[in-house]
Order: sequence, then C-alpha cells, then structure tokens
Amino acid sequence: MRVCSSRISSEDDKSAGTGRPGTFVRINPNYGMFIGADIGVGRMNVVALDMEATVITQSRSDFSLQEASPNLVVQRLVNAVEDIRERLGKDYRIRGLCLTAPGVIDRNGTILRAPILGWREEPILEKLQQQLPDIPLLVAENDANAFAIAEIYQSKDERSDTEIYIYLDAGVGGAIMNSGQLLRGQDGYAGELGHIILGDEGFVELATISGSFESFIGREAVLARYRFHGGSAGDIQAFIEAAKRQEKAALSTLKDWSFYLGRGIATLTSIFNPARLVLGGPVAALFDLCRVETLENVTRNLLDGHPIPAIKLSSLGLEGPAIGGASMLHKQMFSVDENLVFGRPRTETIREKAQ
Repeated sequence: MRVCSSRISSEDDKSAGTGRPGTFVRINPNYGMFIGADIGVGRMNVVALDMEATVITQSRSDFSLQEASPNLVVQRLVNAVEDIRERLGKDYRIRGLCLTAPGVIDRNGTILRAPILGWREEPILEKLQQQLPDIPLLVAENDANAFAIAEIYQSKDERSDTEIYIYLDAGVGGAIMNSGQLLRGQDGYAGELGHIILGDEGFVELATISGSFESFIGREAVLARYRFHGGSAGDIQAFIEAAKRQEKAALSTLKDWSFYLGRGIATLTSIFNPARLVLGGPVAALFDLCRVETLENVTRNLLDGHPIPAIKLSSLGLEGPAIGGASMLHKQMFSVDENLVFGRPRTETIREKAQ
C-alpha cells in the first residue's frame, strides 16, 4: 500500500464556494524510514521504506551456513544499517527495524528455534539493541508472516475473509490471514504449515519432523528428489531450466512435487476453507511448471464438491519478507489505537466496579 496525497475539506466538493477552503495534505516521505532485514538460509536481504511505504534502498549479502552464527549475522545487519545511513545521509531518520527469520519467535524477540539456521533460544533482539541503541523500535517476526504482510500491503487485490500464504525456500513457512489480520494462535506460533505431516518419510532428512510438508516440497527436498531421479542441478534455478528443457529427471521430480504440494494444499483447504492461497519464495516458481497437475492433486484429495481456493504466485522476490517487516512498522505508525477510539472511559469502568 502506498500512502498518497489526500484532501481534507469540511464540505463536499460539489458545494464549491461555501465553507472553509479545502487543504491538500501530503505525507513528508523524508520524515523517517523503516528497515526490514530478512535472514534467510545463506543470504540477508535488507530494505528501507520511506513514510509513503516506498522502497528507497535495498541490499543483499550472501553467506555460508558456517557464517550464520547469530553474532556474525547481527554484525552483518549492523554494517548494513550503517551503510544505509551513509548512503541516505541525514535526510531520513530510522523509525524502526524489523528482523525476520525462518523460525519460531516469541514476543520478546527470542528465536526459540530456527532449525534450518541451526539456531535455538537466541535472544536476537537483545543483541541488536546492544549494537543499535539509537533505533527507537526493534522487533522480530517470522519470515512467512512478514511475507504475507508484504503481499497484502503491496497488492491491490481485494481482501477475502480467509487467506493462506505459503513461503517456499529451504524450509516452508506459512501464514493464515483472517479478515486482514494474522491468525497467531494461543502462544503466537500458528502458521507453521511446513511442519504438518504428509507421510512417514520425505524426500530429504531435515532438522525438523520426518515426513513433514517441507520435507516434500522445500528446496532441499526438490534437489534431493531430482538427484534420486538422476539429475545433477545444484540449485533451484538450474533445476527450473532443466524442467523447461523437458529433462526426464526434472519432469519426474515435478510430478512428485506437485503431488505433495496438492495434498498439502488440500489438507489446509479442508481445515481453513480459504478463498485464496498465495505461494511465494524462490521455490514457488515451480508451481507455474506444474499448475494443472497440482490443481488435479488438490481436487483428488478433497471430497467431491469441496470449493478449491484460488492459487496465485506472489510477485514479490527474495526481498518479500524484508519488505513485509518494514511494512509492519509502517502500518504500526499509522494505525489508530483501538482502545483510544473504542475503549470506554476510565471513569465509566470505575463507576461499574463501585456498583
């Protein structure tokens, strides 16, 4: 969503000549910026949004899993923030920073577990606060939740009551949106769609549960299955190119992948009955190569007549979760405190207690 110029007037435009003249108001985009930083497997994407929610700068750095210790990642992020400050100068003040990561994060900003990164019980926000004490707001969020927020914030599609977002990378994350709000669950951990069980054993052994959704459709699962069928591509892009060439091993892998993607979507559809399901992340591009087969598999795994959600690919790239993290901060600044607007006066509450 982009915050645009608006006009405030006490009278309808049709009644020109009466009442107070209209005043044009525009947000000053330079008033501040919001930074989103996504820690992926082997990469870090950092973006900055201005006050109009427009991306004003972004960067990406790659690193090996051996370099993915929390301390090294925090230092990389601090360096990226300083680089942004140097490039943009003093025209923009950092209003907040949101770090996103593929794992379960509690409300204090501790990453309880991020198996793909090998992190557990990491107080990531505490470490950031020590290094960036001048940034007024620091938060942490699951990458799939942030991806969902980015898709909603940037998209012009009409919102539905229930939508599901699946982010496919080395692991598989998910987010469930209900009436435009994240469904977080009792402890804030809802949406771990990659951990639902689809079979006894997946295509690859991961640090997560055996037979999980992500062990069938995540990046490492795709490449492992491709090698099983005789392929040799070392990354997803090379695999996609092989599939486009109609290579037999790649097509066999796609057939297997579409089967389990369809089964997983059918499972989620039976539970949530979503109107729309959005696929994002680097592995999501496979869907366009086997769209028909996937939809057939969704249908086969549902009762006759059960409505099938619209399935679409996100237009966001690898920077999606980082944009989402920054967008969450932007939204928070421009949100109205519902207690301020809808809450009852304190005197009314005191009066009720006295009766």
